Amino acid sequence: MKVGTLCSSEMISVDLTDTLVEAAQKMARNHVGALAVLEEGELVGMISEADLVTAIAEDASLARTPVDEYMTEGAITVTSDDDAGIAARRMLEHRIGHLPVLDHDSAIGMLSKGDLLAVGAVAAHHEG
Repeated sequence: MKVGTLCSSEMISVDLTDTLVEAAQKMARNHVGALAVLEEGELVGMISEADLVTAIAEDASLARTPVDEYMTEGAITVTSDDDAGIAARRMLEHRIGHLPVLDHDSAIGMLSKGDLLAVGAVAAHHEG
């Protein structure tokens, strides 16, 4: 199964200079665990729930700290034409739960572990 059929069709993102609290609010509003970080429309990294936990543990000011201080730079990505197995391997190899999905170098969506698990659960149900 191709990644393009599994991923969310919306790329939910924050800007490099947005604050951690803005990122947390966007995650909560959209019920997602990670956001793409953009600089002038270009994908430059990812900010995840785990990154926010690290910031809280380090007593960072969520209202004043920009996401670039806690984001992961240089996001691992997949293309919409990649097979789901490739995406799953990348998540395992890099110990990450979200992959931005690119189509001709443009970010078009996000693939999560949950998306892959849902496909596996449906396939297992139909096999039984």
